[in-house]
Amino acid sequence: MEKMTPGVLILGILDTKGEEIKFLRDQVSAAGGKPIVVELTVNGKSVGWADVSIGEIAREAGTSASELGDLPREKAADLVCEGATRIVQRFLNEGKAHALLGFAGSLGTSIITRIMQSLPYGVPKIMLSTMSSGDCRPYIDIKDIAMWYPLAEKGLNAVTTRILNAAASAAVGAASAPPLPWSPKPLIGYVMFGTTTPCVQTVSRYFEERGYDSMIVHAVGSGGRSMEELIRSGYIKGMADVTTHELTDMICGGVLSAGPSRLTAAGELGIPQVISTGGADMINFGPRETVTGKKSLVTGRLFEEEEKEFPGRTIYRHNPMVTVIGTLPEEARELAKAIAQRLNKARGPTCLLIPMRGWSAYDIREPNLELGWAGPGPGPFWDGGDPQRPTWSKRSTAFLDELKKHIDLANENLEVIVTDRHINDRDFGELMAKILDDMLNDRWARGKYGSQDWAETLKI
Repeated sequence: MEKMTPGVLILGILDTKGEEIKFLRDQVSAAGGKPIVVELTVNGKSVGWADVSIGEIAREAGTSASELGDLPREKAADLVCEGATRIVQRFLNEGKAHALLGFAGSLGTSIITRIMQSLPYGVPKIMLSTMSSGDCRPYIDIKDIAMWYPLAEKGLNAVTTRILNAAASAAVGAASAPPLPWSPKPLIGYVMFGTTTPCVQTVSRYFEERGYDSMIVHAVGSGGRSMEELIRSGYIKGMADVTTHELTDMICGGVLSAGPSRLTAAGELGIPQVISTGGADMINFGPRETVTGKKSLVTGRLFEEEEKEFPGRTIYRHNPMVTVIGTLPEEARELAKAIAQRLNKARGPTCLLIPMRGWSAYDIREPNLELGWAGPGPGPFWDGGDPQRPTWSKRSTAFLDELKKHIDLANENLEVIVTDRHINDRDFGELMAKILDDMLNDRWARGKYGSQDWAETLKI
């Protein structure tokens, strides 16, 4: 069988980066690829040698090259991005291209990475950009984009040619990747923190023993957003959404929010999901000094003042770069509203499991190595326990009380189970796994799981 020549789309603003793009084109050819140069010139003036001209890009966006030149730079860039995205997607869908390679300064990087962000996971995306040495988050967002620092924005010399040649060869190599040697297994999605790891391990081990693969993302904002995207892209067959604290950060003003779309995709698409409150006992910040002067968006008070007054409001140094703060019952009430609002819309089997004895390894009444806390004493976020049920935290009872006011149990897709367990207890994880397994195999029924002495189904 004749070996395929992989197509590599090379994107750039050619009137200012033409020599560098030509060099990349030649090196892609030398590495065994087929270069396809895409012109993204925002002033509408074509250089005349691109494989896809700015005129073609403009027409795809419903305008013309000459009209682009008359527009404000930002508007012209948006239209170039729109037209180029459609053309790039067409090349990929038709099998004419297999990887993207961009070279640009700040404007071109913003255009090219937006195009890359529109593409599926797994399509190789390499961005040569002087912006790579700074904050890359706006350019990468939650997609698998490789940012490559070229040192210089212009010029071909003994240093830059070596860097560009390596990037061209890398793009061809990525575009030539051999087929994977195995058939993909169905994916179960998990969202995890270090402090909820035992629960995720229990559930994931259960499903891996039954022929599923695990997609475990870190609940740091981008992780939750990535999971929502994976669900919407059709990769995830079932969700064990153990760690929902990104909603707590959104509500309280922490730095690891995943935004308002968190915990929406599975419900909207009818994907089976079992959810818990993992990590929602904490609000996240950076190094300890970043907490100074910060207030909760819920209470309006300084965290440092509340630490002195409320048990469980501890400001705790998780590591030199991460400081976490225990949540209060009134913040747990706001979380209950946010979760109820999302779960009420569920179109597929959905179960919320509430671990009343604690939501993470830091939210625990006494040391327990199996549950993740070595001590001494209770975890830093243990709030002293509810006066009526000392083994239950105050935040969990406040959460449950508020949830009852807002959850729509008339939705036949939705169940809430209250458990007298810590989130990292093995039997809590096993129950989560059993419920999701039944959902995936059409065996799920409301009320089936709350008959144990430590688990109770919430009634309408």
